[in-house]
Amino acid sequence: MLKKIIILIFVSFLFFLLRFYNLQSQPIFVDEAIYARWAQLGTYDASLRLVSLVDGKQPLYIWLVSILTTYLGNPLVAGRLVSITAGFVTLIGLFLLSHELFRSRWVSIVSVSLYVLYPFALVLNRMAVYESLIGMFTIWSLYIAILLVRYTNLGASLTLALVLGGGLLTKSSGFINIYLLPTPLLLFKFKKNFQKLLKYFTLALLAVIVSFLYYSVLLLSDKYYMIAEKDAIFTYHLSELLPYHAFDKWPGNILQLIHWTFIYLTYPVALLIVFSYTGKRYRKEKLLLLVWFIVPILGTALLGRLLNSRYIFPMTLSLLPLIAINLKELYFFFKNKIYYSLIATACISFLTFSDYKILTDMSHAPIPEPDLQQYVNSFSSGQGLKEIIAYLQEQARKEQILIASEGIYGSLPTTVVEIYFAHNAQVERYAFDIRPKRLSQQLHQKAQIKPVYIIFNETQSVSKWPLKLVMRFKRGSGDLNLSLYKVHSRID
Repeated sequence: MLKKIIILIFVSFLFFLLRFYNLQSQPIFVDEAIYARWAQLGTYDASLRLVSLVDGKQPLYIWLVSILTTYLGNPLVAGRLVSITAGFVTLIGLFLLSHELFRSRWVSIVSVSLYVLYPFALVLNRMAVYESLIGMFTIWSLYIAILLVRYTNLGASLTLALVLGGGLLTKSSGFINIYLLPTPLLLFKFKKNFQKLLKYFTLALLAVIVSFLYYSVLLLSDKYYMIAEKDAIFTYHLSELLPYHAFDKWPGNILQLIHWTFIYLTYPVALLIVFSYTGKRYRKEKLLLLVWFIVPILGTALLGRLLNSRYIFPMTLSLLPLIAINLKELYFFFKNKIYYSLIATACISFLTFSDYKILTDMSHAPIPEPDLQQYVNSFSSGQGLKEIIAYLQEQARKEQILIASEGIYGSLPTTVVEIYFAHNAQVERYAFDIRPKRLSQQLHQKAQIKPVYIIFNETQSVSKWPLKLVMRFKRGSGDLNLSLYKVHSRID
């Protein structure tokens, strides 16, 4: 017992070490900036605590970041801390889920160890985005739903309602946890248990009703309708499946989502899923874990208008306990410690290598290419913004300045400038359209009065403009730059 406790303490320490390592130097991602700004607005003005609904996003994550921002001051740091905390609560949920299903502390330890090293979790736990929080609610929904099936008591029902409601208030994908509520009945012993089955459905229905009561708080905002409009951008309505040929895209989308899953799991670890039926025990438990991955994947592949690997992160978490029990059963299947050691070494080596690249050289990390583009190599990556903001803060301490940023609503540099300078009396802010053809006359005039700095995000060449380059930062492994210029105060 003492040995296992020591291992758990070490695993917890490793979790925080990997999540906090070099966290401040990680470039801000455009979605992080938007969420951080919403949280900041909610911190300063209580009437804006539902501001995320303007963009069709549920507010629970923003609320949590707002609370932490009150104490930390920096909403980006607060957002990443919320994600790390949610990741650790997910780790606890995985331990309890694994133990409830397989009654083995070693399987639970392996499950949470896999989570600590899981590259997908490492990437998203370190970012101020919704996915860590919705992943937490997904794992706890599954765990408490299993408790409700096995023990059918009111306490489990009300706790499940709280977790389901949290998922609904975080993201629309939280509804998936409700749709999957009947699946834990795979573990139900139906023989002569009709009364208990009826009690389960009653308590499950109560949990769903109460979770919707939590969700109904969003009706307080006149922007509630925006959730449906935003969802329509990313998902097909059932009536659109045939007109938009969704069924034709379905097989390709399934393969794409599974491919992304396998890349993040790494292939040696992902291949362990294939050995789910090497043992005769726990077949229903294994099937349940697979269902919580397969059904959402099939649904997302069919209904998803726009696919993004982040959306499937919560779905992949149920695979970790499955892989953990398969590792245990393979030990007895091979009956040869050499073969087993090679498999375990391969798994750990691939996971460790991925984590190392993510932490030290993200632009070349072995993760899906679309994610490399989003997080590191494209216009949505804020490589260099930290240094630019620090420089501009220093200039603002000396004199009044104007900061112009490329892009209007949702633009990365514009949003970041709002976060750090919205309440700075020394700074005047100005946002302009992406890729302008010439320098605004207004900025020419302002430059005669005060220093004018321009942050270019997508515009790569301004050689003929009356500007002086202050600093430029290359984004990842690509050819795109983020640049800061100063407007000449005098035009020759």
